[in-house]
Amino acid sequence: MVVYNELISITAGAGLLGFAKFLSDLIRKQRIDSEGWAAFFGVTGLLLFVLGLHTTVTWPYGGDGFEYANIAFGQPAAGFGALLLLAAVYLWRHRSLYAGDVDGVNAKTLEGLKPASIFVGVLGLGMAVIAISFVRYQLGAAPPEEPITGRFGHLPLIEALFLGGLWGVVALGALLFAIAFWTGRPHLLRWAVWAFAIGGVAFALFGAMNFYTHIGMYYNIANGTMIKW
Repeated sequence: MVVYNELISITAGAGLLGFAKFLSDLIRKQRIDSEGWAAFFGVTGLLLFVLGLHTTVTWPYGGDGFEYANIAFGQPAAGFGALLLLAAVYLWRHRSLYAGDVDGVNAKTLEGLKPASIFVGVLGLGMAVIAISFVRYQLGAAPPEEPITGRFGHLPLIEALFLGGLWGVVALGALLFAIAFWTGRPHLLRWAVWAFAIGGVAFALFGAMNFYTHIGMYYNIANGTMIKW
């Protein structure tokens, strides 16, 4: 089985952390380096969109009831990637404006985010349902051949709660982001920043750990070993 949720996870983590910082700078009226952020959002967005779309339409995660991973990883990644690419295009096209008045251009950027916040909120709603599904069906238990997490495979609720919480905190940030714009409560954006930052750190660490655990899993399978750490 070909898997690449490691790269999806660390890229999603980087994208969430980057957007949290970008949004925080807008709120605090800091000067925005539009070209630098356009490049960052372009790279992370392209990776997430391509890998997420490929996962969504080809379902590379297959067999043994693992098909749900195509939905849980692929579709949110494709949606998030598309949003990051949109941000990259917007910042690049309007890069000349960011050399001017900070307050004015930051306010204009926040206004420009309002239409996109509709999709952000709906995507967050989808992630919230995925989070519930992880816990309800106790999904995500690692096979015994996988180091570290495989030691807890006989307790599927542990990883289900972790994954549900991870998807859930990002969903909360997305929903707060949309609600802030469409209910006239901009103070909620600060809470969205925190949710995206926490989710970003967790996704980045989770993806980095999976490089080790998945390589170890394939090593154990190929060599008939059971290395647990």
